[in-house]
Amino acid sequence: MSTITLINETGETVRLAVFQKPVSNPTLATIAWQVAAPPPGGNSVIQIPDDFGLQVRYSNDASRPDQLDTSAKPASFAETSAAFTIDSVASQDRRSNGAVINQSFTDLVLNEVRVVNNFSIGVEASILRGQDAIYEPQVIWPGGLFMEDVRASMFVAVVSQFTYKGQRLVQEEISQTQLEVLEGDSLIVTGSKWKGYSLTKA
Repeated sequence: MSTITLINETGETVRLAVFQKPVSNPTLATIAWQVAAPPPGGNSVIQIPDDFGLQVRYSNDASRPDQLDTSAKPASFAETSAAFTIDSVASQDRRSNGAVINQSFTDLVLNEVRVVNNFSIGVEASILRGQDAIYEPQVIWPGGLFMEDVRASMFVAVVSQFTYKGQRLVQEEISQTQLEVLEGDSLIVTGSKWKGYSLTKA
């Protein structure tokens, strides 16, 4: 596990979002993977897990498929090329069907995470880094495919006081200060809410 360090050289508490931009789906919203609030003169250390995960939610009632009240057992993976199928599994009494995530090791596409929904209704899939989603959760319809390149760079940007982990980021806001960050980097935030902020590498 690697880290990035966010150093606050302003006189204010600032909120910094750490995020990855979707590559294969550029129209997908960018969300805050983590949000840090280092105190004035202080710093925050963000741990970046080496592994990823796939989480799926779906409805237990096929007549109300948008009621996401059930989760499949999450799958974890460490590779940047991975393929998964969401399949149907019958309960022991054969009265109901549930969704299960199966990882496939054939027909992999280099540097792509692919998720195919073979379940009877749509599912909401999230790609995680550690315990948190790195991309906005996506509904995959029956027979549908979701794919993304998880190798994308991480970025850090100053965000408003009301931005929280998992929330959509406003492109106009993050574009003012966003800076690409590599694992092990330290970033310094300077400025003020009156004059604007800037991020630089330490």
